[in-house]
Amino acid sequence: MLNQITSFLSMSDSTFLVKWRRKCAKHLLSVPNFVVFSYLDFLDSVFCVIYKHLDLLFEGKASPCYCTTKKIDINGQLSDDNEISETLQYGKRKKLKELVVLLRFVEDLLNKSKGFEAINSSKNRKNGDFYRVGNRWSDCGCDSCISWMKTDDPKLHVEVNKASSQAIGNPNRTENVIFIHGILSSSSFWTKTLFPKLSESKKIKEYQMYAVDILGHGKSPKPRDSLYTLKEHVEWIEKSLVSEYKLSSFHVVAHSMGCIIGLALAAKHSTSLKSITLVAPPYFPSKEGVEMRAMKWLTPKRLWPPTAFIWSIMVWYEHLSRCVCLLVCRNHRFWEALIKRLTSSRDVNFLVMDLTKHIHHSGWHTTHNVLYRGVKEMDKNLETLMKLKKRVHVIVGSRDKTIPPDFRHNIKTKFPDVELHNIPNAGHGSIILTRETDFAHNLFHIWENTASHHHHNAHTEGE
Repeated sequence: MLNQITSFLSMSDSTFLVKWRRKCAKHLLSVPNFVVFSYLDFLDSVFCVIYKHLDLLFEGKASPCYCTTKKIDINGQLSDDNEISETLQYGKRKKLKELVVLLRFVEDLLNKSKGFEAINSSKNRKNGDFYRVGNRWSDCGCDSCISWMKTDDPKLHVEVNKASSQAIGNPNRTENVIFIHGILSSSSFWTKTLFPKLSESKKIKEYQMYAVDILGHGKSPKPRDSLYTLKEHVEWIEKSLVSEYKLSSFHVVAHSMGCIIGLALAAKHSTSLKSITLVAPPYFPSKEGVEMRAMKWLTPKRLWPPTAFIWSIMVWYEHLSRCVCLLVCRNHRFWEALIKRLTSSRDVNFLVMDLTKHIHHSGWHTTHNVLYRGVKEMDKNLETLMKLKKRVHVIVGSRDKTIPPDFRHNIKTKFPDVELHNIPNAGHGSIILTRETDFAHNLFHIWENTASHHHHNAHTEGE
């Protein structure tokens, strides 16, 4: 008995020490965190003024930014558009007010002394269309990046893996599948990994697969007169894929942030939807403040590891993230050549390439207006699909750090009919990238079960 008490006390002490060490480490890390990110707040305010004057110099008009507590549209006017995320203004409200006031004062003096206001207004009237659609001076202007501007009716880039000619000739045998990638990715996420594995199966003859580059990513258009809201992303997919290929019915497979777009598309075209598979979705119950909760959970301000620190800069600091894009995305051809030389490889990994195939305007707004603002719409869209008894499959990895701890409980409690699949030892990306064969098998199983379920329901209704 005495030994048991001693053992219990030692275990309690050990647990206490572990918790105490973690708490101390957290508080110690909070000091450099505060110092570094306070300095970045200051630096972002400085670059706000710098970029305004560089934009005036190179384009004749300063690009609107979110260094204000009020929402603005693409032309810098006040906006009440509820599609715009509240996270776009949050970081600015936290800045030192005195600093912002001082920088604004200096900026006004410079504008008046150099006559920028008069120049600005005259050039806007002459070059308004160029400003709205043309390439920004800080963005890449290579042929591959601006090819979409050379057509009168630009559409999203879509990679198509066609079904067999026999299946296409028989609409009852053809199944359409739309694949939607996540943030800072492209259709290559599917075509370079999953499509080859799906093509190895004889079943693929009955499936016509479409992998789309979402707006502002990959080879798709990157318009400057867009705020890249969830509604705009869905409308571009409708225009470039659903209407263009006349899809009367389809399955949807989406990964990460693409799940938000996929759900919105599925809910809007619920009568055409056969099934939707959400892989590692960023699901948060729709409550007050859910946008900020999603932002702080998915991309918290952290110094370590380095990838987390880079993400912190990219999503919390509008002007510093533009500096990163100016360095990396605008000069992507240089970095690609350098990587090839250093690795003695003929090709650069598509994951690396995809990180550079966007512009700051598209990446910044898509992150805030889809990833953070869009989580608020997920419950509503899921409810629409559940009421119509649509097949919704959710696949998550047990080691996915982006998934909140209460994710599984929340989604099953609110939507018990959602089919939840837990994949052991899989992370956010490795849930597909390291298990392509298994994932392809899972998809075929989902699609076949959906077809048999549909036929069973049709037969029952016929009776």
